[in-house]
Amino acid sequence: MGLFRRLAAAISPRRARASDADRLTIADAQFKQLEAVQRMRRGVADVAISRQRLDLQAAELRAAMDSLRATAATCRAAGDDGSAQTALARHTIMGEQYADLIGQRDALAEQESMLTTQLAQLQARVAGFNVTAETLRAARAAADARRRIAQSLDDLTDP
Repeated sequence: MGLFRRLAAAISPRRARASDADRLTIADAQFKQLEAVQRMRRGVADVAISRQRLDLQAAELRAAMDSLRATAATCRAAGDDGSAQTALARHTIMGEQYADLIGQRDALAEQESMLTTQLAQLQARVAGFNVTAETLRAARAAADARRRIAQSLDDLTDP
């Protein structure tokens, strides 16, 4: 029986090396998942920034439209109908541009919401994987401890 244990101990370092390779694989997988979460966060941030830029452009366009409306009213009060019509025509064109900007902003807001949901799901999957990886590490440590205890007991019982 002692001979078999010694053979098992000789083979055991090879198993330990394979076990280290498994640990590296798990660590690599965790690193890749962390990178994926970071890329997803950057994507959500980029979409949010783009949406905010569109909000600013829409606010500026709205202010310009209000200014044109005031200009048209001033021109009409002064009796300059030609200038008033030109200002109202520009106001109409800007209104179409404003509607386009709002549509783009709404699309980005929807995309941001979708990406945020996907990010939460990805983070949940990564957390689940991390729990599984820790469980595997704990099981491996327990198995190593049982093996060492069994080997110590065999060494005590062998004359």
